[in-house]
Amino acid sequence: MNEKKNPVKKFIGHHVAITANLLRTVFAARITKYNDNISPEQFAVLVRLGISDGLSQNVIAEYVLKDDATITRILDSLENKKLAIRKKAPHDRRSNLAYLTPKGRELVAKMLPEVNDLNKCLLEGIGRDQVKVVIEVLDKLRENAAKAIKNNCSSTPKGLSL
Repeated sequence: MNEKKNPVKKFIGHHVAITANLLRTVFAARITKYNDNISPEQFAVLVRLGISDGLSQNVIAEYVLKDDATITRILDSLENKKLAIRKKAPHDRRSNLAYLTPKGRELVAKMLPEVNDLNKCLLEGIGRDQVKVVIEVLDKLRENAAKAIKNNCSSTPKGLSL
């Protein structure tokens, strides 16, 4: 299909969204080998808690780029599955800190090698320099998107002609 018939194909957001959806589908299929009820978002929270236990919901939300209500639902689900627990924060009894359970820690340990293998498959035929550029571009896109939300951006960025 040429650009006149499908003008959306020239938008970076279109390509990023299609790729993100496909990657999420592949990732979800891979992680269901270990737990058929875990979502990629839940896995991201588990991994974050595996890096540093005892985190507030705000810290988790910043890491996985989700709002507080979504993090609450994810943690509720992880608690129901006995993968994580929340405890009252010692310094502020109004807030909770999230921790991995031994079952959650075991699941992350089993899944990380699978995720690493998947990552290797996805990067097949793509050089390290190319990966570095893609990550830099995606970081810049996220930064620009955040600015656009703040500034209600509707103009074309300098140097870009559409």
